[in-house]
Amino acid sequence: MNSIFSDKLYEVTFPKVTEGNLVDFWLATHYDEDNKDIEEIINFSDRREIFLWVLERLLREGRVKLHKNGIFLKSSIEDQVELFKKSWPESEEASGYEDFYWWFFDPECPAGIAWRKDDGSYEIAD
Repeated sequence: MNSIFSDKLYEVTFPKVTEGNLVDFWLATHYDEDNKDIEEIINFSDRREIFLWVLERLLREGRVKLHKNGIFLKSSIEDQVELFKKSWPESEEASGYEDFYWWFFDPECPAGIAWRKDDGSYEIAD
């Protein structure tokens, strides 16, 4: 397994992304355990893999659900992650946005995120 994927990375990333939308989630996956900017260490493709790895883990743990226009996706977790893989731009430049995070508001982005609340219900992030 690539060294950028570890329980330590998850432990560092998850506390920063317990709420908020996918932009917040994307930005939270940009830092390592020493608070160094990952953009200085790894490329866009690797950051994408970190994002997808943490997203899949959060989905499997039931901490998040994905939705499109407020309707929760019913497909398997593998299929939901695959939706992101297939639609994800090849590069930041290919997204068509100066700042990649705007892609998460684009219709090409396959889903938004909802976080599990303490009562077990899910709250859709703005």
